[in-house]
Amino acid sequence: MPEIRVATTADLPVIGRVLAAAFEDDPVWNWLVPSRDVWGHQASSYFARDAQQRIAHGGVLMDAEATGAALWAPPDLWKATPGGILREVAPALRLFRHRLPRALRTLTYMEQRHPKQPPHWYLAVLGTHPDQQGKGVGSALIRHVLDRCDEEGLPAYLESSKERNVPFYARHGFEAGEPIQLPGGGPPVWPMWREPAG
Repeated sequence: MPEIRVATTADLPVIGRVLAAAFEDDPVWNWLVPSRDVWGHQASSYFARDAQQRIAHGGVLMDAEATGAALWAPPDLWKATPGGILREVAPALRLFRHRLPRALRTLTYMEQRHPKQPPHWYLAVLGTHPDQQGKGVGSALIRHVLDRCDEEGLPAYLESSKERNVPFYARHGFEAGEPIQLPGGGPPVWPMWREPAG
């Protein structure tokens, strides 16, 4: 099993690059970002900023070889705050450009459908560099927090933007709900909930 550690601010650039590579073919991100050129120039800084917002709570994990990363939000800290949104305005503008209103509508729509109770860990982002997928990095990143969930009796939640990833999460105990159809003709997203193992 790959070795997992809590990331530091020094890791943010590599986390940004790894997640940008991992999500390059993602249907939701492709729908939100106007072009592959914009993605290539802006995605890594956007993901690095997202990770930076979560790093203070110890929810940013990576493997020792820096080939994958997970951005977790502890219970009751999953919702975007006004301050957090302000800090992401500049990278969001650079990434989404004229599709920023679409991105904001999507964020709002998904937050409205996010389970409010009970308190739970939220897996906001999980990605492994395409060259390293299938080697257990994603499983190790997810197990790191799920073991804690089981110890503390806490559920976990995520949204999968790829149907082919639903079986991967199911192997870790997540159950898929009805797909959420994003507004404005966007692709479906699969909400997935996991009760703690007893």
